[in-house]
Amino acid sequence: MLSLPVLAQVVVNGVNLGAIYILMALGFTMIFGIMRIVNFAHGAFAMLGGFALYFLLMDAHVPFLLALPLGALLVGAGSLLAERFVLRHLYHNELQGMIATLGLSMVMIYLAAIVFGVSQRSVPAVYSEIFFFGPLVVPMDRLVVLGIAAVTLLLFFLFMRYTKPGLAMRVAAQDLEVAEAQGINAAAHYQAAFFIASSLAALAGGLIGQLYALSPFMGATPLMKSFIVVILGGLGSIPGAALGGLLLGMAESSLTTFFGASTAQLASFGIVMLVLVLRPQGLFGHAERDS
Repeated sequence: MLSLPVLAQVVVNGVNLGAIYILMALGFTMIFGIMRIVNFAHGAFAMLGGFALYFLLMDAHVPFLLALPLGALLVGAGSLLAERFVLRHLYHNELQGMIATLGLSMVMIYLAAIVFGVSQRSVPAVYSEIFFFGPLVVPMDRLVVLGIAAVTLLLFFLFMRYTKPGLAMRVAAQDLEVAEAQGINAAAHYQAAFFIASSLAALAGGLIGQLYALSPFMGATPLMKSFIVVILGGLGSIPGAALGGLLLGMAESSLTTFFGASTAQLASFGIVMLVLVLRPQGLFGHAERDS
């Protein structure tokens, strides 16, 4: 039954989903925009972020609000090994980079299956309170997810727009030759960008693990959502990733509520195909110009 409380609940759930999708898509589109690599290992880094949060909470007994960013940073630091030994010589080589990251993803997933086992695990609920805002029901863990995502997005925006490394990354993404002519160390900034992107994926994976189940194969869905978001917003466009993530979250929330999860998934791919036909560069992307 359509009512104002139901619509309000749909919006709350949609914004919450969108926040996680944006975190995933930001790192994905950042890697493509700066290095021109479609990173198929992005979902695997999200999976590692979920397990990092699990072990920090369960074995090291680190408080949640410290364990979540710490786990993301640890995964980001570990991702530098992949950057150094797998991807460093493949930047701006889209086909070989895509194949390499696909292989890297498989290696990470099945190593995780060997080390962690294939059984699903659950991150214990850290926050069990429920808030009632009139007819609106909002679990505390959803508010925490939304708050963490909002703070992360703000910090990311400030970093990219107002710091020297962020500006250098944007210059390198727009014109590598100009960046190097101005004395920008592209290799160092690529390394930093990969660290940030992997940390964002791991942070999103930790948030997903807090709300859903953990398994070595859990990264496939976040990776798929990242693809959908960046196609909607435009591959390589950070504002497009933010808008695309919010649109996808709202669409999934509303369609799941009124028509079921299967319809929501079907509609997501239908929207992607429609965008590819009508505007292949996405909402904020730029059409490729012939050289």
